[in-house]
Amino acid sequence: MTSRAQAGRAAFPFRVLLVLALLFLSMPWQARAQLDVHEIDYEKVFAEGFSRGGTVLNLSGKKIGDEGLKRLLQKKDRLRKVKKLDLRYCELTEAAGKMLAQTDAFPALKALEIRHNFLMDAGTSALADASGLGGLEKLGLGWNEVRDAGALALADSKRFPKLKKLDLRGNYFADKTKEALGKSFAGLRDLKLTSSL
Repeated sequence: MTSRAQAGRAAFPFRVLLVLALLFLSMPWQARAQLDVHEIDYEKVFAEGFSRGGTVLNLSGKKIGDEGLKRLLQKKDRLRKVKKLDLRYCELTEAAGKMLAQTDAFPALKALEIRHNFLMDAGTSALADASGLGGLEKLGLGWNEVRDAGALALADSKRFPKLKKLDLRGNYFADKTKEALGKSFAGLRDLKLTSSL
């Protein structure tokens, strides 16, 4: 066998791996997430997330997804005292916004952090019409692929009378939408619409 043939054979596995890696990276994040076959022990994740006597639930980075949120919301008795809920980097979609909008599982909730997910316009619009989150004082919706429709639904919402802080950084709004948000939430202590570089 010539050295050229040997080099060709040695390069073959590398080429196959390179093609597979490129295919994987070109897949949408939802499809890649489905390839992650490890099972999440939701009970353990939820139990480990509680602190401060059950008033704080931190699930940031746990990637529970919509299925995990659905399971969490079924545990109403454990959620009644939660004042702060952190759902950053949980791979939540529009469905999560709708679930949160329809739940009455958090009567004491004051701070809801959902940055770095995928609520988009549909999930944000649903959340803007939430009937069970009227006690919120802080809402973090940054980096959720929200456009003008979702932002304007928030601007028109009357569901958050106690809101003091709203974070919408990292989303995509026209200047008119930013103006509408500024007018609607002029009384807030802190309104974040753009990221500082």
